[in-house]
Amino acid sequence: MMIFMKYKIKDYPQLKKRIASMTIEELLKTVICPYAEQGKPVPRGTSAVFVHPTTTDNARKTADMINENREDRALIASDMEYGPGNAIVGAVEFPSMRAAAEAGDVELAYQMGVCAAKEAINAGYHWTFGPCVDIIGNINNPIVTNRSVGENVDAIIKYSGAYVDGLQENGLIATLKHFPGDGYSSDDQHVTTSVNPLPCEEWDNTFGKVYRDLIERGVMAIMPGHIALPAYDEPDENGLYPPATVSQNMLTGLLKEKLGFEGLIVSDAVNMGGFCGYMNLYRASCAFLEAGGDCLLFMFDNEEYLVEMKRCMEKGYLSEETLRNRAYRMLCFCKEYFEKHPVGKKLEYNREEAEFCAKEMAQKAVKISRDRMGLLPLKRSPETRIAHVVLNSVWTDDLHRAEEITAKLAQYVNTVDCFPDPGGDKLCEIAKSGEYDYIICSVLEDGAYGMNVAKLCGPAARNMMCGWMRFNTPVVFIGYNNPYFGETYAHSVDTIINTFGFTKYTADGVIQKLFGE
Repeated sequence: MMIFMKYKIKDYPQLKKRIASMTIEELLKTVICPYAEQGKPVPRGTSAVFVHPTTTDNARKTADMINENREDRALIASDMEYGPGNAIVGAVEFPSMRAAAEAGDVELAYQMGVCAAKEAINAGYHWTFGPCVDIIGNINNPIVTNRSVGENVDAIIKYSGAYVDGLQENGLIATLKHFPGDGYSSDDQHVTTSVNPLPCEEWDNTFGKVYRDLIERGVMAIMPGHIALPAYDEPDENGLYPPATVSQNMLTGLLKEKLGFEGLIVSDAVNMGGFCGYMNLYRASCAFLEAGGDCLLFMFDNEEYLVEMKRCMEKGYLSEETLRNRAYRMLCFCKEYFEKHPVGKKLEYNREEAEFCAKEMAQKAVKISRDRMGLLPLKRSPETRIAHVVLNSVWTDDLHRAEEITAKLAQYVNTVDCFPDPGGDKLCEIAKSGEYDYIICSVLEDGAYGMNVAKLCGPAARNMMCGWMRFNTPVVFIGYNNPYFGETYAHSVDTIINTFGFTKYTADGVIQKLFGE
């Protein structure tokens, strides 16, 4: 039986003397995590820096520049919510956190964490802002979709916990997000403060259980989202419940005191509307630190930041004592990490084994979610004719995925014609024509930050008009990203396959479900 140990930031009394000698400007730089911008000087003097997706070589060069000639090294962070592929160009790609659970093999979730840690550390990273442990309680939630394990609390703990183990046992700091929990709101915290509507008892038994169990398991960092939880908070003078990122009731009362978290608290991005739309950016940043937070994500160490934060301090929004404490915690967090993980050490990594795990997960995750008429597997011969219809939201850059499916179908039948965004009238014409034996409809809907919606919408949704799926040509829908297309269109979708993500191995899994081979 594996024994877990709750994480607590290690105390380094010798750092207190240094903290006492630091200027306000130095302290303010210590509590932020800006991102490195291509073509601009790298941030200096901050305790952490975020590096957006890039190649291994570029990431390593950036990390080296950030930490060149530094006494206190900065942690290099990125988003590796489900493997390294969504942060490191050319790394092994896993389909999603949801796919890890759909595959039904907890060892694959663990190995996904191992793979992420090893590729990340060899590229110069130390910290990932993942996994996402939100719970889907609203299929119209625009944020979570495949990023979390899904609806089941025990499954979230099981698979996310295995991923955390794989990460942290191999030297990559894991971060649970988005406390106190996304997935129940239909709003996107990138543009507005979202609300978790659960009452106390239900929250305790769902999100509370997830965080409590994974805190006990030893997760090192937690990211609060710009999400209000009225059940555990008080309204402000306008009757609005504050986002957790500025709430002492949330960060200290609930997360630290009730749930017992003693690790690092890093905010979600401070440029999100749910944070700086609720309160002035710099007042909100002060409120985050006073509420119990440690590190401000995507704040920059520019003149405006330093001037405005000092002005807020003069007005009493942030005490010097709090600032020195948060800077001390950041330095301790970094020092402890680099003591345990020597700089420049390369981890042994078997790419072939990692690819095998990624393939297993991608193909096991592909599921027939509904087949009311017993249509699957499809009967086929070389003469079978398929119309491949592609529906995608305008912001998704996924048409190359549809091309992969078209090419894969063409390996099994002689006639595959692709129809991207044909419109309802054209689809009726196709369905009535008798020219095709089957219509395969690939649905490429997914969330994107700030869009406030994850499902097929706008002009693309008009493709579901006109009743084309009720004529003589059998239709199979395939959902690749958002697993809830079949729920939104429950009355018109009789047969649907869900893949819970898309990698180079997904098409083979789709073919197996379509044709049973």
